Amino acid sequence: MNLASGALTLACLFIVAGCAQPSDRKEQAQLRERLMDDTDERKARLQALGTLTPQEYAIMAKKMGWTSAPAPGLPAAPTVEELEKRVREAGAKP
Repeated sequence: MNLASGALTLACLFIVAGCAQPSDRKEQAQLRERLMDDTDERKARLQALGTLTPQEYAIMAKKMGWTSAPAPGLPAAPTVEELEKRVREAGAKP
């Protein structure tokens, strides 16, 4: 009976240890959130200090991946010039 009791205790410990492990998805979400908070704080500091010109800030923002998401909805309709250019390019291809 002692061996069965020990095996049962060991099995319970493994179950409890498995439940105590944080999920990888939750950890990744927390890490991503912390990274975004750090990034937002860095952007705010740079803008507040005014150490970069707007052009330098735009270049750095692009390198750091701080570009903003496009506005929701449909993209703007192409202009006549853009459409003509596409037609010329399509006609030039064999």
